[in-house]
Amino acid sequence: MTATVESATGGDPDNTGSEVKLDSSGLPLIPQPTSLPSDPLNYPNWLKYTILAQVSFLAFLATLNVAIINPAVVPLANEFKIAHVTATYQTTVAIGTSSLGPLVFTPFANVYGRRSAYLLSVLIGFASAVGSAKASSFGTLVVARAINGFGPSAALGLGAGTVVDVFYTHQRGKAMGIFTLMLTNGAHLAPIVGGYVARDRGWRWCFWVGAILNGVMFIVAFFFMPETLFDRPDDNATDETLLANEKEKVDEKEDISINGEIYTPPPMDFKNYLRKLWFWDLDRPASRQLKATDFVIKPLSMLKYPSVAFPAFYYAVTYGFASIEPALTLATLFTEIYHFDTVRNGLANGVSLLVGTSLGELCSGPVTDGMMRRARRQALKQGETAAPEVRLQGIWTGAATVPIGLIMWVSCINGLTIHFATTFIAPSVACFGIQIVTSVCYTYSCSDCYRSRSNDVSQCFNFFRQIFGLTLGFYSIPFGEKIGFEWSFTVFAAICLISFLPIVALMYRGGKWRKALGDPSSD
Repeated sequence: MTATVESATGGDPDNTGSEVKLDSSGLPLIPQPTSLPSDPLNYPNWLKYTILAQVSFLAFLATLNVAIINPAVVPLANEFKIAHVTATYQTTVAIGTSSLGPLVFTPFANVYGRRSAYLLSVLIGFASAVGSAKASSFGTLVVARAINGFGPSAALGLGAGTVVDVFYTHQRGKAMGIFTLMLTNGAHLAPIVGGYVARDRGWRWCFWVGAILNGVMFIVAFFFMPETLFDRPDDNATDETLLANEKEKVDEKEDISINGEIYTPPPMDFKNYLRKLWFWDLDRPASRQLKATDFVIKPLSMLKYPSVAFPAFYYAVTYGFASIEPALTLATLFTEIYHFDTVRNGLANGVSLLVGTSLGELCSGPVTDGMMRRARRQALKQGETAAPEVRLQGIWTGAATVPIGLIMWVSCINGLTIHFATTFIAPSVACFGIQIVTSVCYTYSCSDCYRSRSNDVSQCFNFFRQIFGLTLGFYSIPFGEKIGFEWSFTVFAAICLISFLPIVALMYRGGKWRKALGDPSSD
């Protein structure tokens, strides 16, 4: 039986008419857009992808700022007359403070707008990079690096939410994959750039490069980053609510289809664009108020939901061992073993990780979007809905290749004797897996499960990742030197496998746990 579904928005005149708005393939748009040109879902595609490119590059800069000095820790240590391991602590401090930045920027952004948070963040990144470049002592450098980690980190917490602001559910896997690819690869490309810069211009110019990039990005964002925060009349429209409306009108479940019209968004004129370029959100309603609990309690309260806590923890563990760990150890190991200079350390550290993550994205975002689209279409034909856990089925390849990459290190490590070729292949395999894990986990938790709290969920991911990376800096090298790096990487691979077990549990129990815990928007 065929019927036309009424709007799931309660008849709001700013949202839909009597029919559901459909995408080009005939599936309902989730969420349902309003008819307002100021609705970010109605932005033209060129503007959406311009915003995505900027947000992705800001996340790229946040991680590049932290890691660009890694291949030059040896000359840095020599100048300040400190141990090589001690020289890495300035990176460790930056990793730690970058976990705190989103906890400060995001509450402001949720009230006053994303644009002002991004602009302030990148401006602090510029100033702190200049301070790092001009540091006259290691203590001063550590302080500047702490600010350099904190300042540019807004995109780490806001980026996923911005993707949710401007893209529909069926587009978010690909868009989130692009965002997470840039977020991850900032730290991977950084040592390549840093290696050449440090060799030709000295280690201080690693920070000058960061300052230049942040300054250029501030100018670009000032003119081309419109506000994306929008108070949607009803942000809870899902396949389930649309079907609920449909079942109220029909007695039979067979062959239920959702009819509507292919949606064409209203055009955005230059006046509306300029309005969106103001320093804060001009459309902020009085109900949007900043509270003290918004800074830490509210975002981290999302960790009580297994669909957030389990993916965030698993992502932090795999990202730490497959991405941060090589960045911290390769420069020291390769300098001792092969007498690499900063350029070779940068290439050994960056190229393998960059290649692995780039290939991994081809097997994550677009693939899981296709999986979700097929599952939605099949479920709607049966009068049912596709569970978000369908996307988690795309994580298996990543879950396997991360520990395989780490074990490949074990196969070529014997004390301090490392087979040369495998040291490039092993990180590539591990980072191929970590990109799949990153893309799937971010999209599942931020978009599929809790899109109304996507910024808070993203903060949980960033907090776990950076705190885990902070601890790695203090124990990874001493631990490897004490028991042997072949055994330390074996332990890391085993931890990755164990931390995947909660994800398997989510595949089978995630839906029941979400229903039992209720909607976090009511907290």
